[in-house]
Amino acid sequence: MKLKKWLSLALAGAMSLSLLAGCDTPPNDGTPAQTPGGPQGEAQQEAVLPDGALVIKEQGMFSAGGTVLTSDGTFDVSNYYMSREGSTSHVDHANVFYQIPAEETGLPMVFLHGYGQSRMGWMTTPDGREGWSDLFLKMGHSVFLIDQPRRGEAGQTSVAGTITTEPSDQTWYTQFRIGTYLDGQFTRNEGSQFPEGEEVLDQFFRQMTPDTAMDAANGDQNIDVTVVAQAVAATIDEVYERTGKGSILVTHSQGGMPGWETARYTDHIAAIVAIEPGMAPMVDSEDYNALLAKNIPVTFYYGDYIGPEFTGVPAAGMWGMMSSTADAFTAAYTAAGGHSTIVRLPEEGITGNDHFMFQDLNNDVIANHVEAWIQANVSSDGGSGAVVSSPAPAEPSNSEGGKTLVAYYSATGSTQAVAQTIADTTGGDLFEIVPAEPYTSADLDWTDSDSRVSQEHDDPALRSVALTADTVDNWDDYDTVFIGYPIWWGIAAWPTDSFVKANDFTGKTVIPFCTSSSSGLGESGELLAQLAGAGNWLEGQRFRSSVSASDVTDWVNGLGLS
Repeated sequence: MKLKKWLSLALAGAMSLSLLAGCDTPPNDGTPAQTPGGPQGEAQQEAVLPDGALVIKEQGMFSAGGTVLTSDGTFDVSNYYMSREGSTSHVDHANVFYQIPAEETGLPMVFLHGYGQSRMGWMTTPDGREGWSDLFLKMGHSVFLIDQPRRGEAGQTSVAGTITTEPSDQTWYTQFRIGTYLDGQFTRNEGSQFPEGEEVLDQFFRQMTPDTAMDAANGDQNIDVTVVAQAVAATIDEVYERTGKGSILVTHSQGGMPGWETARYTDHIAAIVAIEPGMAPMVDSEDYNALLAKNIPVTFYYGDYIGPEFTGVPAAGMWGMMSSTADAFTAAYTAAGGHSTIVRLPEEGITGNDHFMFQDLNNDVIANHVEAWIQANVSSDGGSGAVVSSPAPAEPSNSEGGKTLVAYYSATGSTQAVAQTIADTTGGDLFEIVPAEPYTSADLDWTDSDSRVSQEHDDPALRSVALTADTVDNWDDYDTVFIGYPIWWGIAAWPTDSFVKANDFTGKTVIPFCTSSSSGLGESGELLAQLAGAGNWLEGQRFRSSVSASDVTDWVNGLGLS
């Protein structure tokens, strides 16, 4: 049976309730902005969410793949409790937990765990932060989290295994390149991004779980790659049946091997993101040829502390050998017309990551890097085949008219990225709105009633934010002004107000844009127009934080500016 659970938050739109949640910065409790001349004493109730809140439209669980065992004989109803003759057992399937965000804009993502793990590793971190499943949901992807056959909630097996009680925490801690164990203490590699603390380690070790088919008591650590691959393929086919889209398959560690083989059994893999797989496919193997025939884009991600130069990291050499298989694969695959990239995080300036990069302190940074790869390399319709070229940059839309200015305030970089794309598309100039006293992470902690933004929200008199510069050189030369900002408590972040109040918008076309996780532009643009008191203010646009550059460009070109 396929189970569905519709969350009450999914009804918010149907109930005409406004869900206000910004994504560029935290504060957003949806407090209605005061409109001059509005009725007194009749505050309208709004359904609100804190900034960055995740809204789920649908979630549920299902099983995929597997087989049915049947015993000989005839079932004895009179001895029903003990009779096993003529009986069946449903085994070797995957168990899949899925969530679909209220704002689904990307391709589905199917996650496959590694050795001794379950889907739990994608869902959280040992110190309780958001896992990759939540992070990619916020980027607009539905997520399908697998417990592979004979693991976790898919424990029914056609092969009887054994479970060992032999302790091995120190082995895996060292193998995963978090550190090692010396003089009775767990050590950490220098610069490690793995979260610290005894409670963290306790949580990390307790997420490991046995395989019900392994003969672990006798040292067996092998999985049946084909059984897992066929169940993963059945999952991906089920996702296609439900959504009509191909899936991005994300694998980790030992899960990499069945991940490659999965391409033999389904035509609905849009791409594969392999997080430190045990091995890449051998050139000209069945897996390699299936990937190449279906033109599936592939990327490998490797963390830090890999290679013989890390003499103090016992597993560094082994991982150097395993990662070298990605080099051989990529060289052959690309030469044959396929698309494969290798991301070694230290070469990207991202350091300190171990085998569990998706649980490290900078797991959000790496998730954003993966999302950028997806946007640049994966067909948006979910079909196999890499995006091999980008459209030529549009001609500046105001090339025959006056100049364009793109002014923006960005606290975490989301609005800045959109502003840069608008400037590139229009040929306009950028102007960053910078508070004289920059906001720190602690300042932006809306959950702390004593934080700077919380105090400013509670006392509007504190919202007059001084800027390092509030006017623009040659202001009169600009006919079109884009103004960008994150949403704070349902309105434009107030450093934007200081810029608007300092400038005369007479004779200018003004286009607001914002970044927000679920709410629209709301009345933020209207309130800025009232504050300016002049100018032709257009309706504007809201973007999600992970919006693609092509979507922003399409919006700008659709404005018909001249």
